[in-house]
Amino acid sequence: QVTNPPIDPIREQVVMSLETLFGSEKNLFEETADHAKRLIADSPVLSEGKFTQLLNYNEGDFAHEVIDLNYPLDFGLKNAIEDIAAKAVAAVRSGKVILILSDRAIAKDKMPVHAALATGAVHHRLIVEGERCNANIVVQTATARDPHHFAVLLGYGATAIYPYLAYEAINDMVRSGELTEQDTNKLGEKYRGGINKGLYKVMSKMGISSVASYRGSQLFEIVGLADEVVELCFRATTSRVK
Repeated sequence: QVTNPPIDPIREQVVMSLETLFGSEKNLFEETADHAKRLIADSPVLSEGKFTQLLNYNEGDFAHEVIDLNYPLDFGLKNAIEDIAAKAVAAVRSGKVILILSDRAIAKDKMPVHAALATGAVHHRLIVEGERCNANIVVQTATARDPHHFAVLLGYGATAIYPYLAYEAINDMVRSGELTEQDTNKLGEKYRGGINKGLYKVMSKMGISSVASYRGSQLFEIVGLADEVVELCFRATTSRVK
């Protein structure tokens, strides 16, 4: 799944894949019926329909927990991030498999934790607690708009992303007449197609052919963030709790 040098995402499309699996990971060295209990999406960029379908599988191997990323103004960013990570661990230990990190319920008296900070912090906290393979991180966010935003979320552990504000912006442009195409479903498909092409290009530059190999790779240079933030959300190594 990794090549050196980089590959061409157009000419070598046949060996590249954005296929995304939902469900807890099983022992790689065993072969059981439980290994087949997975949901498959052709891309980590979810449409409204696929996101709704995922939420409807709310039992057993695909039970989900929605974790709100919006916190009171006086709560503090560090406290909010640590609280989100703690809620994620508690949810997984209670049997939840799909963690929905959502900034949608924003209110006047609250501020959202940025999705990238929350995703990275949850990803690393689950690794530390030994629970990472038991959960998927799905990010419902307004902050993901272009391929780089999606790549960052995937690179720091997101399984899939539902960019609800991007879709609402497209719908608003249809209502205002800014877009002549009236079929919002087709426009959504074109938007996802553009994001997918961008993800292929980003992955190919690193010689990665599968999004499963790109997820959690942290192939980014962090500029302008304090060491304390990097340690909490984007640290390069993680030690297992004893």
